[in-house]
Amino acid sequence: MKDINKLILLPMTVLLGASLVFGGCTAAKKPLSPEPTTPAPTTPRATTPAPGYPREVADRTVSEANQVNGVRGCTAIVSGKNIYVGLDLNSNLEKNKSVAVEKEVLDRVKKRQSNYMVTVSSDVDTVTRIKKVSQGVAAGKPIESFDQEMRDIGNRLQPKTK
Repeated sequence: MKDINKLILLPMTVLLGASLVFGGCTAAKKPLSPEPTTPAPTTPRATTPAPGYPREVADRTVSEANQVNGVRGCTAIVSGKNIYVGLDLNSNLEKNKSVAVEKEVLDRVKKRQSNYMVTVSSDVDTVTRIKKVSQGVAAGKPIESFDQEMRDIGNRLQPKTK
């Protein structure tokens, strides 16, 4: 009888072991995460400047400056009674011509915005700072949040007034 038990017990143990290995607990199936999609290219969107910011003054200043021959692009910010104008000049412009272009922009803007102190620069670093502040204001940040940056810009420039 011992031999018969061994003959039955051995195959039963192997069968039970195999069923546990192959049919036992399986790992929980998790839902597949969605494939990462590449973000759509951002398009310029309309932004709302901070309440109380004189956007129309800055826009008129940019429009006036862009009409001057030699100006490729312009950015303007208004802080109190000051207008800071950053000019992106044509790359083939000589140094002495850039001073003349700055002067012409200053004269045109000052004529149109006589209640403001106008400062004009084509210095790359200063223009970059002006653009940074302008983008922040366009995104809805108050001009007051850029006080330090505005002081730095003001310290770099000597006001040129008519």
